[in-house]
Amino acid sequence: MSTKREHSQDAVDTASKKRRIAADDALGSKITNLMHAVNEVLNHGASDDNDDIKEYMGEEAYGHLSELQLALDWQAAADGMLSIYRANVSKLPKSIPAFTVSAWKASEIPVKFPALPQILDITLETAVFTHQGITAGRAGDLSYERLEWVGDSYLELTCTLLIAQTFPAFSPGKTSQLRERCVKNLTLAAYARYYGFDQRARIPQEYLDSKHPTKDQDMTKIMGDIFEAYVAAVVLSDPENGVARVTEWLKQLWALELKKDIVEGERNPKFDSPMWNLRGAVDNVEIRSSTTVELGPKDQLQKLLGSKGIRLAYREAAPTKKDRSNKLPLFTIGVYLDGYGKKELQLGYGKGNGKKDAGQRAAQMALDNKKLMKELTDKKKLHDAQIEREREALEST
Repeated sequence: MSTKREHSQDAVDTASKKRRIAADDALGSKITNLMHAVNEVLNHGASDDNDDIKEYMGEEAYGHLSELQLALDWQAAADGMLSIYRANVSKLPKSIPAFTVSAWKASEIPVKFPALPQILDITLETAVFTHQGITAGRAGDLSYERLEWVGDSYLELTCTLLIAQTFPAFSPGKTSQLRERCVKNLTLAAYARYYGFDQRARIPQEYLDSKHPTKDQDMTKIMGDIFEAYVAAVVLSDPENGVARVTEWLKQLWALELKKDIVEGERNPKFDSPMWNLRGAVDNVEIRSSTTVELGPKDQLQKLLGSKGIRLAYREAAPTKKDRSNKLPLFTIGVYLDGYGKKELQLGYGKGNGKKDAGQRAAQMALDNKKLMKELTDKKKLHDAQIEREREALEST
């Protein structure tokens, strides 16, 4: 019984789909005929003929007809873009295998921006530089706004894999900061302008008006979106090698952005993450915590000075500023001690793009102050001895 209902519903769906296709074909045929008629009138022949037509129709009507011709031409181009997009999106690789993305090496950092990878389809290339406000405004019109949504995903994934392999010992917070530097609009817009995308973009005049209150902000967003759209177009136009070509291009671009971090990372002890050194299917795998856990600066400071009634507090020691090196927020965190005869004593401070990182640096500054640490640890010994004597006195009563 259920099967009969399913077949019946399939038949209804098929019939409905055929009706929609027939209706679309009929509408398309009417629009095509209209285009031919308009083109025949406006492109009739010599300029004298056009002058006669303009005089017969009137200036205003002739102007409207010219606008209609432009809109129809754009519609035809948009339909062509959409058909190419639909044909290619089905071939789009579903993911980027990890082995296609290798870690950055300081020796491979380029000295200049890499060459721009080519888009292998003229329709997609046109769409990359077309603002939706220039199209006819239909939902199906292809413009950079639609392409950038695809490109954004490839940028995010490629950058994540590169950072994860190059900096396996970094915390998730630190790796997120590095990724933000690479994929934020300010960075992508700078790339777009370097490659001359701003000169090729077709954007409504209102965004180019110098009196527009948010012109700079809007243009940064537009340029960033166009860059993401370009990434998508390279991939979509080349299903076989597009991902590899885009990945190599982005890897070189971002190597220049993170040059200092890559060089500094190679100076630190190597850490082989099991994420990239897999063992395959192994029976009886047991994950254990290390018996020798290295404490961070904050934990070391707490262990050194912590005691009953003693308080270490971390809070902002100065207003948040913008880091000149990467344009991210720069926090200044201080570590303060209440106890051992001290009140709100600042032991140290640290700066970083994250509060946790800045706090660790503040604790390290305190630990490096050997004279102060000696003074406070001596007081801690007396403090702990007094607590022990009070405990023994209570137990003896």
